[in-house]
Amino acid sequence: MTNTTQQTTFEVKTPEAKASYGMVRKIAQQFSKATNCPKDIKWGTIHGHFVSRLNDKAKPLTQGQVAKILSMKALPSADLKAMRSYKKLVSIA
Repeated sequence: MTNTTQQTTFEVKTPEAKASYGMVRKIAQQFSKATNCPKDIKWGTIHGHFVSRLNDKAKPLTQGQVAKILSMKALPSADLKAMRSYKKLVSIA
């Protein structure tokens, strides 16, 4: 039996191409299980945020952006701020 939790390198052939749904799931999976992931940010919050970015008509999430995010040790602070703002907005309504 092999250990499949080891992080492998994520290679992108066309960085400008639109990202796929599977790539968004990979981001959510990697960061929701990270030890440095904030406790108030869960898998669904991360997943929903990046699906929203993926479906943005004006500037969709690209494969190059996904590769950059996956190479980081933690989620970008701008994304964390956006996730918390959305959660706060939903809790008010």
